[in-house]
Amino acid sequence: FRRVGLFGIAAKAVVSTQSTGDVIKKVKKLQSGEEADLRNKVNAQAYENFEKSQKQRIDEVQAGGGISNRDTLNSALKVEKEVKKGNKGPWTTEEQKLLEESLKKYPASQGPGRWDDIAAHVGTRSKKDCMKRYKDLVEQIKAKKAKQ
Repeated sequence: FRRVGLFGIAAKAVVSTQSTGDVIKKVKKLQSGEEADLRNKVNAQAYENFEKSQKQRIDEVQAGGGISNRDTLNSALKVEKEVKKGNKGPWTTEEQKLLEESLKKYPASQGPGRWDDIAAHVGTRSKKDCMKRYKDLVEQIKAKKAKQ
């Protein structure tokens, strides 16, 4: 009974004009290999659908400047996970811009209160976060220069 119920649902979902019995017969033929042409046709259609979905994803990535919606969602989930752990997550473009502005605005000659002022200017990061980001950026620049 349960099996017929599932095939009944499949019959309604696939083609509403076929009876449950017709769907069961067709499935059995496909499983036994009698309907190889139909199986090949279904497989070809599935592959075409796959290719279309991949092309759509590639188009999304190109339109999004190299980041797909799926990647954006995954990145957001990673950030959320890091924030729950107590980590602030990666620096946003806006935070980076504010850090750069504050580094120009508050020179090293200002003294020990410099990093407090920088953190206040950034607004979303602590003094420790700003200092670590600055240190990481300096290391990246040195590594680039060393490669040249």
